[in-house]
Amino acid sequence: MKKKGKFFKIGLAVGGGYFLLFFIVLLLTLLIGGGGGGSVGGIPILATEEQAYQYQYVGAEIGVPWDLALLADVFLADQNRENFSGAVDPVFTSLQFCVIEETKSVRIVEATGEVSEKGEAVYDVRWEDEESVSYYGLEGVLEYLGEDKSWLEEKTINDVAVKLEEIRKGKETEEEKYRTVLFVNDDFEKVLMDFVGLTEASCQAVLQLHKVHYLASLYGYLYVFDEIELPELVVGNVTRNELAGVAVTLMNHPYMLGGKSPGPGSPSGPLDCSGYVDWVYIQCFGVGVSSGKIPEGVAVSGTALQWYASTPIAESEMQIGDLAFLYDPATLQSGKINHVGIYIGEVDGEKYFIHCAGRSYGTNDLPTGRVGISKRTGGSNNYNCVTGTTFEPAMKPCNFRYFRRPNFSFVNDEG
Repeated sequence: MKKKGKFFKIGLAVGGGYFLLFFIVLLLTLLIGGGGGGSVGGIPILATEEQAYQYQYVGAEIGVPWDLALLADVFLADQNRENFSGAVDPVFTSLQFCVIEETKSVRIVEATGEVSEKGEAVYDVRWEDEESVSYYGLEGVLEYLGEDKSWLEEKTINDVAVKLEEIRKGKETEEEKYRTVLFVNDDFEKVLMDFVGLTEASCQAVLQLHKVHYLASLYGYLYVFDEIELPELVVGNVTRNELAGVAVTLMNHPYMLGGKSPGPGSPSGPLDCSGYVDWVYIQCFGVGVSSGKIPEGVAVSGTALQWYASTPIAESEMQIGDLAFLYDPATLQSGKINHVGIYIGEVDGEKYFIHCAGRSYGTNDLPTGRVGISKRTGGSNNYNCVTGTTFEPAMKPCNFRYFRRPNFSFVNDEG
C-alpha cells in the first residue's frame, strides 16, 4: 500500500521544517547566481498558478516539458532586463521545442510481366519515400505554415495541427503523397540556446531547475512520499484482479496535466489521466497503452493514443482493466480535454472506475487533483472495491461515456 506522504509548496518548506526543500532552494540559488544578471540570482518566477497551468496545457498537447518553456521565458526576460509579466503566449515558446518533418512519397508503377484474364498487362503499384525535410523551432514551423507570428496569436496547438493537415492535403496529387509529423526536439540545450536565445549560463540554470523539478515544487506539484509497495506479480503474466491491485497503490497520488512516469516502480512525479493508465500497465506488462496510430485530422494527445490502441466494447462487456473515456477523440471540440480511467469492478450494480483527475477533484492537500475511485453516477464515493476499505475524502462521480479494451492478454481470460 502507499505510505503516507505530503503535498506542499516550497514557500511553506522552511516554516514546516522540510530541510530537503530548503537545501534545494539554497542549491538552486547558487546554481543560477550568475545566470543572466538582474534578479536571476533571486529565482524570479513571477507567473501565477493560472499562467503556469496554461504552460502545462500547451505542453501536454504536444509533449513539451511545460516547466522548460516557462523557465525559458522567465530567464529570457531577465536576460533582456525585463520583468516577466506572464503575458508571453506559451504556444510561441513551446513551438521552439518542436520539429515538423515532412516526408514526400512518390507513386511507383512497374509491370509485373503477368497478364490478367482480360489479356491486359498487370502492374505493381507502390509508394516509395523520396525525401524528408525538417523545420525546426518557431521560425521553422511558421515557415512551413507560410504564416507570421501575428497568425499564431490566440491560436492553439490544435489550430496548428489543423493547418498542417490542410497543407498536407493541398500538396497531394495522384503521383505524390505527403506525411507530416510534429514532434519534440529533445536536444533541450540546443533549443534553449539556439532558438530561445538564452546564454550558456542561463541555459544550464534552466536545465538544472528542470532536473530537480523546481517549478513543480514552487506551484505545489511536488509530492514527497516513500517508495510504494507493489503487489508481487510476474510482469506480462498477470490477472485482471492483479492489475486492479496495482492501480489502487496510487490512491491519492497527485494530478498534473502532462505528468508521465514511463518506468517501473514508484512514479517520478505527479501524473495526468493517461500517464496514470500507462503507469499501471507498465507495472503489469512492461509497456503502456499509449501506442495507437492516430488518424489524420485527430488532435494528438495521450488519451487519443490510448483510444486508438484499444478496441471498442459495450458497457455491459466491461472487464477489470478496461478503459473508460469521456469523449471520442474524433469528435472532441477544439480546446476540450479528454479524460480516461480504468474499470476496477462492480458492486451491487454500481460500476467503479479509478482515475487520476484534475482540479475539480482536488483537496486542500492535493489542490491540483488526485487518483481516486469514482462511480459513474449516483453521488460521491469513498469505497475502495478492490481492498474492501474506505478512503477519504470521497471522490465525485465521473460520467464516462465510451468503453474500450486495451490489446493485452491477461491470465485466465477466455479465448
